[in-house]
Amino acid sequence: MANSNWRVSVSEDPQDIARLVGVDRADLERSPFQRAQWLETWFGAFAQPAEARVFAASIENAETGEPVFVLPLRVESRGGIVRLEAWDGGVSDYNAPVLSKSFAPSADDMRHLWSDLLGALPRADVIELEKVPSIVGSIGNPLLEVDGVVTSRFTRHPLPLPQDGDFEALRAARFDPSHRRSLAKKRRKLQNKGRLEFALLGGVDALPTLDLILGWRGERFGEKNQPEEMRRVDAFYRALCGHTDIARVGRLTLDGRIIAGCFGTLTEGTFQLLAVAHDGAFKNWSPGLLAIESSIALMCAQGVTVYDFTIGDEPYKLDFGVDNEKLYALRAGLTWKGCLYLRSRTAFRRLRDWWRERRAKGAATPTPVEPAGEAEAA
Repeated sequence: MANSNWRVSVSEDPQDIARLVGVDRADLERSPFQRAQWLETWFGAFAQPAEARVFAASIENAETGEPVFVLPLRVESRGGIVRLEAWDGGVSDYNAPVLSKSFAPSADDMRHLWSDLLGALPRADVIELEKVPSIVGSIGNPLLEVDGVVTSRFTRHPLPLPQDGDFEALRAARFDPSHRRSLAKKRRKLQNKGRLEFALLGGVDALPTLDLILGWRGERFGEKNQPEEMRRVDAFYRALCGHTDIARVGRLTLDGRIIAGCFGTLTEGTFQLLAVAHDGAFKNWSPGLLAIESSIALMCAQGVTVYDFTIGDEPYKLDFGVDNEKLYALRAGLTWKGCLYLRSRTAFRRLRDWWRERRAKGAATPTPVEPAGEAEAA
């Protein structure tokens, strides 16, 4: 039995969910993607499909009733498997609970509380939380104490910024030397063509630039993504930009023409880079990377402490000198069908990795067939 200091509850009522996730209380720690404005915008953009039900699972102080742990979850059925998942939809680069600084359960208490929460939630075959950080704000994530936690295939890429705001020192110490020289050379070439300027915008004034960024990104990656999914992600980013004060859009112009841009969020002194794109006519000068470099310089000047390149293992992130930080995944079967599904998926992924390695070596091997419900695993 869990410690009597806490009790668990689950709510599906929109007003109650808004109460739980919609206020950035000073005593609550959140990741950038679980802040109130992010969650409110996510709820408006992604909580509409009839096949997905949205919940807030919480642990409360038994004496005061104040929530000390809030985890937004949704129940969705895909491929015949009913899943408990985080509020993500492909836009939340970290998924974590909202935590009170006073919540410090023992490992045994947390496992009991987690079991109680799962029992209070709607019946599902599996629970799958991806991209789980080990630290939420300034405190450890108690989710890492429960059964089913493994190292995620995703990695966080933060770049610590100097407290004195010295961008040139950061550039010399962190950037790959050849990358640094290449960017300097390309910046000079563009400056020889005209007036090269960078600005960081927020609010509705930033929407035209964001539309260009999303359009360029769609042209480049459209074939790799489902059109409906891309439209929903783009609509979410536009809503985040138009209706909150955490969105920032970087704009790189040449004689007034926008040639590249970057998009992210600025929360609690950290910037999270979410998208970068450029006008294809200027690709030889890497304007997207120049926009990132300019935004890092501006963040240094503004006293931002971390420039977070978030998830994704694109090589250019290493060129900017980022750190690599492990993320975790919580996967557990809740029914016999869910356990069988997770085992078959693990076996499939191992076979897929083996097949890709053999293919890279030139060996002729049959293509592995995905197990039922595995459409999103590739």
